[in-house]
Amino acid sequence: MRKLVLLLMVLLSLGMAQTQKVRVGLGYLPDVQFAPFYAAVVEGLYARQGLEVEFQHGFVSELYPLLAQGRLDFVVGDAEDVIALRSKNPQATPFKYVMAMYQSVPNALFSLAEKNIRSVRDLKGKTIGMPGMFGVSLTSLQAILRAAGLKESEVKILQIGFTQAEAVVSGRVDVAMGFINNEPVFLREKGVKLNVIPAGPYNRSPGNGVITTDRVLENPERVRRFLAASQEGLALTLREPMRAFEAARRFVPNLGQERMAVLQASIRLYESPYTRQHGLGFSNPQAWVSSLNLLKSTGRIQTDLPASTFYTNEFLQPGVQARMP
Repeated sequence: MRKLVLLLMVLLSLGMAQTQKVRVGLGYLPDVQFAPFYAAVVEGLYARQGLEVEFQHGFVSELYPLLAQGRLDFVVGDAEDVIALRSKNPQATPFKYVMAMYQSVPNALFSLAEKNIRSVRDLKGKTIGMPGMFGVSLTSLQAILRAAGLKESEVKILQIGFTQAEAVVSGRVDVAMGFINNEPVFLREKGVKLNVIPAGPYNRSPGNGVITTDRVLENPERVRRFLAASQEGLALTLREPMRAFEAARRFVPNLGQERMAVLQASIRLYESPYTRQHGLGFSNPQAWVSSLNLLKSTGRIQTDLPASTFYTNEFLQPGVQARMP
């Protein structure tokens, strides 16, 4: 009996020794849009991989320095950020994108239906509200204007901070750049009739995803385990969105049922023809080429680095889908 107890203690201590802490930076506040990661914790997907995951929320501008310093292991952010930061200083910010959460950028122009802004061609002469002239919002605007054959001088751009919904409803702007899974969702929930122009067909860049550093990738087995559980979190959220929503309640204070619409809108960004062929979490190499070319052609970055510098799919589990087990 004593030998059995000792054996169990040894096995328990080995299991505890194998558990590794992983620190993950997520966007500004806890939100249902991060349900796949929350669900992976609640459902024990990370634990089965021998990982203890700790989330830290904050502005990505605050999270990236922590990632570069090794105080975070992963950050969920924009693919474009990896290109911009690594191009500027490859040695100081050796970031790499390793898993796609969204298959396209979530940006969208939205306007009151009465404005009759139904396509990019209707933007000429209109006042466009922008949170600021930065980041993927700016890239998406530039791509949309190019598709419409318009110069910035042919529209009026107003920087309005993060007041897009109020600015559109009050008539301060004709149309605003927001997110397809944010402002249009809650405005429609309030009964506001809108026209929405998704940016994805024009800005063919990869969407938000998991970003890490070359240093973290030196422990490839831990990276693979974290990503495998995160891919399963995506699959679970697609397969059972209400279950993932309930998991998010453990992390998001006062999460109301109305936010389920946000999760449903987010879920639609998880899949693409490319993921159906390769698996959830994979990012399309052509999307990276498109993103790099767009950023270079608009003068946002200058680099001779190839698109393959900024991302990899090699640490992902092929074939993960939302099918029932």
